Amino acid sequence: MVRKLRRGEKLALQLLLVVVVLAAGFMTAMLMYLSRDLPSMARLEMIEPSLKTRILAADSSVIREYYKQDRILLKIGEIPPEVQKTFLSIEDRRFYNHFGIDFYRIASAALKDIRHWEIREGASTITMQLATDLFFTKEQTWTRKIKEALLALRIERTYSKDEILEMYLNQIYFGGGGYGIEAASMRFFDKSVRELELHQIALLAGLQKNPSGYNPFHHPERALKRRNICLTMMRDFEVIDEARFDSLRTKPLDVVPRERGDVDFAGYFTEHIRQILSRKYGDQAIYRGGLTVYTTLDPYLQEVAEDSMETFLTRLETKQKYELTRGAYLDTLEAGYEIAPDYIQSGAVAIDPHTGHIKVMVGGRSFREKKFNNVLQARRQPGSAFKTFIYIAALDNGYSPSDVLLDTPIVIEMPNGEVYKPRNFSKKFHGAVSLRYALDKSINIPAVKLLQKLGGPAVIGMAHDLGIRSRLMPYLSLALGAQEVTLIELTSAFSVMAAEGIRAEPMAILKIVDRNGNVLEEFREEREDVLTPQIAYMVTDMLRTVINEGTGRTARALGLRIPCAGKTGTTDNYADGWFIGYSADLAVGVWTGFSHRVISMGDGMVGARVALPLWTWMMIAAHPGNRGRDFDRPDGITEAMVCVESGLTATPYCRNVRREIFIEGFEPKRQCDLHKVSAYDLLDKDKDFRELDREASEEREIPDR
Repeated sequence: MVRKLRRGEKLALQLLLVVVVLAAGFMTAMLMYLSRDLPSMARLEMIEPSLKTRILAADSSVIREYYKQDRILLKIGEIPPEVQKTFLSIEDRRFYNHFGIDFYRIASAALKDIRHWEIREGASTITMQLATDLFFTKEQTWTRKIKEALLALRIERTYSKDEILEMYLNQIYFGGGGYGIEAASMRFFDKSVRELELHQIALLAGLQKNPSGYNPFHHPERALKRRNICLTMMRDFEVIDEARFDSLRTKPLDVVPRERGDVDFAGYFTEHIRQILSRKYGDQAIYRGGLTVYTTLDPYLQEVAEDSMETFLTRLETKQKYELTRGAYLDTLEAGYEIAPDYIQSGAVAIDPHTGHIKVMVGGRSFREKKFNNVLQARRQPGSAFKTFIYIAALDNGYSPSDVLLDTPIVIEMPNGEVYKPRNFSKKFHGAVSLRYALDKSINIPAVKLLQKLGGPAVIGMAHDLGIRSRLMPYLSLALGAQEVTLIELTSAFSVMAAEGIRAEPMAILKIVDRNGNVLEEFREEREDVLTPQIAYMVTDMLRTVINEGTGRTARALGLRIPCAGKTGTTDNYADGWFIGYSADLAVGVWTGFSHRVISMGDGMVGARVALPLWTWMMIAAHPGNRGRDFDRPDGITEAMVCVESGLTATPYCRNVRREIFIEGFEPKRQCDLHKVSAYDLLDKDKDFRELDREASEEREIPDR
């Protein structure tokens, strides 16, 4: 028989039911409230961890990494089972048996906390930890813990267990900006996680609890103790047996401090790459997107150029006794004083003339100390190096290397009424000189006269065709290199001659690949014909004379033996020194000077002394065995013996002759008229003397009368 409830019991039961309903409603409302700002399912389905962007050299070595989180992504199949089991034994042994929340572990942890009246043990699952790492902060509040649990349930509905474990092992923070198991393995052991031993795996598994406090570099004793605790957990979870446990706990930490790439190495080049990426994809893609950028840089030649630049400029500072040297600058910083890095600077760039690939870019002595790039950003007067374009324009307009110009005083009245009196560096005049000799010795006045004959627009047009992008004005001072250009422009323009008249646009990036291996962009060489091969070869032949006989002959004295061509450049007050030159396979440009243009490098500090030595060392390094192929002579080039003084075909009476090259059809059509045969020269002097001897003999034979 069922007993009827008393009235009081009915009221109590009704009240309890109301409380339960209200509590359920309250809990439902609270859960709905806390769920309102959780990530959507669409966002959960597109979880992509932050990955670093890697800049690779031409040999695929890594020269720079950009990241907010240092991470190397691995698939779950690439992570050894021992690693997976180790992390499960320490962080979540029932991972494959729960649905994101482990109620058994929560109850166990609660009992322990109540027993000791303090929080002794956490109950977060791997899924809950992943939810926090991806979307929340580490603040310890009940609200955050509830949100963490709710999000864990969503993650479990969205991803498989293996996918969650993969994300977790790639997301864990290990300290020092390193995220994920692979980056941590490289940081602490300098090898992939696939090569780790069990005691090393245990160390990494223990770091996650307190990356800073257990850092093996800073706290080796704590790290060792924590590692052995993890080994115990691995034994209990049957990752290792008792014998293995006893063996592993006696091993040292075996950490290897990884050599971090110096930010100064290729710093100017990689900053150039970073700026290109920023314009194309934005900073978010650079620091989180996991791009891989394949570049043209030759890391060996880059290192040679950087080391050679610092060695050479340090010697120059000592010799010239400059007021501020780089060494003095660093000493001042160490003493706690901030000063500007206004010591002497340089820039160097190397380009493959056939592809436009930038093989070397050294924008200054230290990217850390000064970000200004002397290869790309510095616009400086090129001095006599610019004369090359005048002579190229002359050859393109029918002149030949043997044609003669007068190196004599000249006074030019300018439109504004002023008088322009150009002078030579030597302050001497040479009279009649050939184009080859004038370029070889870098004489100023013949270049000015040639510019007058050709016209400024013709020379400027030629310079622009060859790759000069800076604005140029048709002033006579253009002949002396008084208008500003950049080092990369000048070097690229000279490279056209090495490529037999074909201009290749300078390029630094070959391709850009996204985190999934998809090619986002692939860059192709841009080339165009701007000179005939014949004119390019004649210019090269004239510039070879500069190195073999002229202002660039120091290169030969320093031991350079490969076939090459080039031109020096120096500006007023010795503020800038240049050398731009090339072999058949590499164009190299060097500039040296102070950032402040008014500062002189010192009397006599011409391009041959402050830029040519560095250029020479780079050229020798780029050509193994100091050997290189010769420049190819194209069809349509002929040779003739000419009189150096007149530029015409030499006669037996010319005292100074030279074998000169010409484009077919442009050889001198007449003989030298400076060294003509006189009437006396036409006499048969031997015959005269024979006749005198005969007459004398006849007189001796006549009898006395």
